Amino acid sequence: MTLLADLRARAGVRTLLSDLGSNPKVAKNDKLNVSTAVLHLAPGNMSGREVCPKRSAGCTAACLHFAGSPAYMTTKTQARLKRTRLFFDDRNLFMNILALEIAAHAIRAERKGMKPAIRLNGTSDIVWEKKKFILFPEVKAYLARKFPVSDREQNVIDRIFPTLQFYDYTAIPGRESLGNYHLTFSLKEDNMKEVIAEMKRGRNIAVVFPAAEIPSEYLGLPVVDGDETDYRPADPSPCVVGLKVKGLKGKADTSGFVQKSHSDLLAA
Repeated sequence: MTLLADLRARAGVRTLLSDLGSNPKVAKNDKLNVSTAVLHLAPGNMSGREVCPKRSAGCTAACLHFAGSPAYMTTKTQARLKRTRLFFDDRNLFMNILALEIAAHAIRAERKGMKPAIRLNGTSDIVWEKKKFILFPEVKAYLARKFPVSDREQNVIDRIFPTLQFYDYTAIPGRESLGNYHLTFSLKEDNMKEVIAEMKRGRNIAVVFPAAEIPSEYLGLPVVDGDETDYRPADPSPCVVGLKVKGLKGKADTSGFVQKSHSDLLAA
């Protein structure tokens, strides 16, 4: 049994990062020669522990966790609950497995001649740059062949994998900007003040629109189609990242989370 398989068995999880190609939108990154692996946790407080501290009623209802095929919902939810409980109950084991999986993904992508990328908040909003841990000796020895490691506490982003590109959406204002961690700030129905502050800091803003239309300009900024690919580090700055609402609950939104486009405002 390999080191990674042994740790997964100890934790009772099959994998932390999702299988490549399991998310159709993320798979679109291939046309940019980018291979992205995504960590999906159980969103909100579904596990009994909160992973989206700034969530609103609107984004909770429209969460992408519920937008997939109902046929896979039970299996998907159970896997994400296991990962989330492991994250809270045995953080160090979780992070050591995650570090090994990130390394494996990076090596596979590079062998294919692709740029590796990582999204740690596929269905969560955790401040990963502050989540420090200690590498197990055997994990440290394995990673040291290719990646920088040390004996002190470190995070998986700029300490162990400083040359890998990480990216996420976030609704948590004021987060630290790491050189290899690209963050796009999310507009919700209740956080315009924070959005304005993040725009001043140079953050791009993600906005969810009705599925029928993505406007060309919003909040005084040009809008790029955020569904063309998932790879946000390639977006121009400053801009608004326009995302079409997914899922039945999202499409039925009345909270204001789904923003009205220009044509909708004129018709109102």
